Amino acid sequence: MTGNGNSDWGRDGWAIQPGEGTMIELGGPHRPEILVRGADVGGALGSFIFHHDVIAENPPHAHLNFMKIAYVLDGEYHFRVGDAEFSGGPGTMVVVPRGAHHTFVTPTGGRLLFVSAPAGNEELFEELGRLGPSPTADEVAAVDERFATERLPGDEGRPWSQLR
Repeated sequence: MTGNGNSDWGRDGWAIQPGEGTMIELGGPHRPEILVRGADVGGALGSFIFHHDVIAENPPHAHLNFMKIAYVLDGEYHFRVGDAEFSGGPGTMVVVPRGAHHTFVTPTGGRLLFVSAPAGNEELFEELGRLGPSPTADEVAAVDERFATERLPGDEGRPWSQLR
C-alpha cells in the first residue's frame, strides 16, 4: 500500500528495479547506472552501479567532499585505498574514507554498487557524461574542481595496475 497518508509511517519510499537506473556513457570501461540522486534524498547520499569491462590500470584520485562504499556485485576486483590493498569478489565491501586516494582494477569486468555520502559522486558522473566520450583535459579538470576531486601528482598519479 502506498500513499495512504498515515503520518505515523512518514513519507513514501520507492524501489528501483534492475535496469531502471539512468545509464551514463563515458566512452570507456566505466559505465555508471545512476540509481539514487542526491537531489531526490535531500543530498544525504547518491548511489549508482558501475558496469565495467576489464580494467588493467586506473589512475588514483580522492574526493574531498564525500566518502563512499563499494560493494562487489559481479566479477573480481583489486582495490587500493590509501596504502591498503585488497582483493575481492561478489559480496566484498570496500570503505573509501573522505579524502582517501583510491583506485581499482578488474581482470574479469563486473559490477560495483557505489553509495556516496553525502551525495556527489553520481552528480560528478552525470556531468562527465554531458561532456561526451572525448572530453578535453581542461573540461575534466573543471568537473574535478567543482566536485573537489583531486589526482595524485607525478609518479604517484600514474595509473595503478596491480597489487604489489
